[in-house]
Amino acid sequence: MTTDLRSLAAEGEYPARPYAWAVFAILIVTAILSYTDRQVLSLLVDPIRSDLGISDTRISLLLGTAFAVVYGIAGLPLGFLADRTSRRNLIFAGVLVWSCGTLACGFAHTFGQLFAARIVVGLGEAVLSPAAISLISDYFPPARRGTAVGCFLSGIAMGIGASILIGGGVLHAVEHGALANTPLATLAPWRLVLLVIGAPGMAWALAILLIREPVRRVTEGSLEATAASSGATWRSTTWARVIPIYLVVAAASLVDNAVGAWAPTLLIREFARDPAQVGVELGLLLTAGFGGGVLIGGWLADRVGGAGNWSRKLGVCLCSGLLILPVSLLIDAGQFTVVLLAVPLYFALSGIVTACGFSAILDVVPNRSRGLAMSISFFLNVALGAGLGPTAVAVASDHVFGGGAGLGPAIALTVAAGYAVAIAALVAAMALFRTRAVVAH
Repeated sequence: MTTDLRSLAAEGEYPARPYAWAVFAILIVTAILSYTDRQVLSLLVDPIRSDLGISDTRISLLLGTAFAVVYGIAGLPLGFLADRTSRRNLIFAGVLVWSCGTLACGFAHTFGQLFAARIVVGLGEAVLSPAAISLISDYFPPARRGTAVGCFLSGIAMGIGASILIGGGVLHAVEHGALANTPLATLAPWRLVLLVIGAPGMAWALAILLIREPVRRVTEGSLEATAASSGATWRSTTWARVIPIYLVVAAASLVDNAVGAWAPTLLIREFARDPAQVGVELGLLLTAGFGGGVLIGGWLADRVGGAGNWSRKLGVCLCSGLLILPVSLLIDAGQFTVVLLAVPLYFALSGIVTACGFSAILDVVPNRSRGLAMSISFFLNVALGAGLGPTAVAVASDHVFGGGAGLGPAIALTVAAGYAVAIAALVAAMALFRTRAVVAH
């Protein structure tokens, strides 16, 4: 089959569309498993906090920093490795590693052990995005590649909500005695949830082996030829144009991680709701809200002008960012239904910002530098987003508002402050575009 694929590549053809979309489906399911293992801890904050005797600040380190530091640091070299070795095998190894890390979380008895296990989860998951997007780029021709990559990103966005939904369903089953007659019945429910969530990954890794490693495409068609003929390289890209866009997407990621990490606890703790119920309700709403927001954002990015009109795409980001500011107040509304609806509304608007922001980055940098550009953006999103977002809420709750104020004001402040930074960066980026346009004329 490898010989056949090489022959197809030589003729400018790609693997059959049904098989390509089957591979895409495997990667989407893998992404959902990845986010489930990553996010399920946000449903288990209070029982873990009680059993291990740790503070909200330490919990925030488990939710964000422990995962994000290794994910961000390992992401760049693993992305580099994905360009030079079997991406299928890298993903296979990554699934095994993060599944083992999740299982280890279930057996942890101290903060240090749980922190180390979360590092293992982050190391395994750092493989997935660069290797998966690289695979997709070689399975789909340029005419369909944007749609495939966009769908993968929307699948990741929906995976955040699906992870909470799956985690809530597993927690509900455990609490109602699903494992009552097994040797695991003596374990605390939160430990059982982590074990039940982590185990399927060990089996799903076998599905990764069904993926055939495609031939790497050296040429990219007319866009690559245009970039080559004009001498465009990463070094010739104006950093002043792309850095503000990086900051916009990273600020959105920081707030996404902050809200995603603490919104379930806000609804559970401050409205005395059942964690399993919150997981199911919020998970369904987030799946529709964030996934739909990314899809709408991609559609809007195309509608405002396509490649090259990145300033108009940033205008869409600006409108969505301005709408997010009043939504941040709804998160601290003090009414369960309002907060429950405000969280997915926030994620829908943020999904538009993320989709248009990524599209603008791809417009600004030359074709041959887009892989590097996206890996840098993913690194910043994780380093700033997952690393600082959850901790920002905990610090604001403990030191700005005081523990008695609850999580609502701290989350609302983090959303407003994060998007204030994003809006400032958007204004700067659009001003740079106008300046360059005037100079060009």
